[in-house]
Amino acid sequence: MSKQDITFPSKYDKTLLIPIDRTRERQNLNIEWKDSTFYGIDKWTCYEFSWLNLQGKPINKILYISYPSNTPFFVESKSLKLYLFSLNNEKFSSEEEIVRLIKKDLEELVQGTLTLELTNNAKIISPDFCSIDSLCVEIPRSVDVDSSLLKVKDKNVSVKLKTSLFRSLCPVTAQPDWADIFIKYEGKEVDEKSLLSYLVSYRNHQGFHEQCVEKIFTDLLSACEPRSLIIQANFLRRGGIEINPIRSTINPELDFIRTARQ
Repeated sequence: MSKQDITFPSKYDKTLLIPIDRTRERQNLNIEWKDSTFYGIDKWTCYEFSWLNLQGKPINKILYISYPSNTPFFVESKSLKLYLFSLNNEKFSSEEEIVRLIKKDLEELVQGTLTLELTNNAKIISPDFCSIDSLCVEIPRSVDVDSSLLKVKDKNVSVKLKTSLFRSLCPVTAQPDWADIFIKYEGKEVDEKSLLSYLVSYRNHQGFHEQCVEKIFTDLLSACEPRSLIIQANFLRRGGIEINPIRSTINPELDFIRTARQ
C-alpha cells in the first residue's frame, strides 16, 4: 500500500460524518420497532481524542458520547474516527468550546439529543455477572445467526450472565469486532449452553454493533418472554473508539459497565 492510498483529514470537516438509518437496518433484521419495543443507549468511548489550545499546545482527553436508541440515525464508527481526527490540529479556547461544536455536529447527524463528557481517566466498573465461557458446547457451523439454537426451560429465574467469546464482522470492512456480552433477565430460564451456542453463531455475521445487540435482544425477548431484559455489548476498540450499545425492556438509569480488556 502506497502512502497516497492512506489519507487523513488535516482540518476540521463535519461532512466526514456518515449517518446510518436505524429504521432501514431494523427492517433488514425483520425487527418491528416502535418506542415501546425497547429502550436503549448507544455509548461511545473515544480514547485518542486531541486538539490544540490557543497557544498550539496539544490537549488530550477521553471523550464519552451517548445518545438514545430511538434517534432516527446513528453514526458510522469509521466516519466518527475521521471526524475526530479532523479536530486534531484545530485551536480552541476551552473544553467547553470544542464540546459545543461536537455536540452540535453529532446532534444534527443523529437528529436527537446526546451527552458528551471529557475525562482524563477511563471509567472502570467491575460487573457482577456469571460467565458462561467455560461451558462445553458443540458449535454448529451455521451460515449465519441461528435463533433456533435458543432452548427455554419451564422454570422462572433471575440471572446475570456474560460471555467474552462473541465476535461479529463489520458490514463495511468485514474486519472482526470482538465484544463482551452482558445479559440480565427475569423470566423463563434460557438453557445456558444453548445461549452460548446462539451467541457464538454471530461469529461470521456482518452487522453494525447496534444491529447485533438489537437482534440478540429481540431473539431473547421472543424466546423466553421475560418480565425484564437488559442486553449490553462491550465491543473492543478499533481506531481508538469502542462502542457499548445497551437495550432494555425498562427505562432505568442504565449503568455503564467497562471490562478489564477494554
